[in-house]
Amino acid sequence: MSKLSPLQTIKRDFNSKKDLVDKLVGAVERFEDEDDAAFRSRLMSVSNKKLLRLHATSQRVASEFGTKEKLVDAIVTLKFSKSNDDFKTKLMGYRIGRLLDLHSSLAG
Repeated sequence: MSKLSPLQTIKRDFNSKKDLVDKLVGAVERFEDEDDAAFRSRLMSVSNKKLLRLHATSQRVASEFGTKEKLVDAIVTLKFSKSNDDFKTKLMGYRIGRLLDLHSSLAG
């Protein structure tokens, strides 16, 4: 069996791109001043492959850590023996993908 294209994967798992975007609206970080309609419109213009990657990333964070805060706590614990509030504040400004990469490199 050949590998499915991103569009085929979306149709198989989510029925349509719109359904996938609806799931991602609540799970993906957005700009602070962006409303739901603008964010949904921006996600609809993103490639199918990127949407699938965003969904996989949000699912991984939810299953392994629960929240972004818990992921940041895990990174701080791996990097320092005790809590470091300044570093934690800095990490809270990072996007989820960058935090996952940082966690993987520290845990590796």
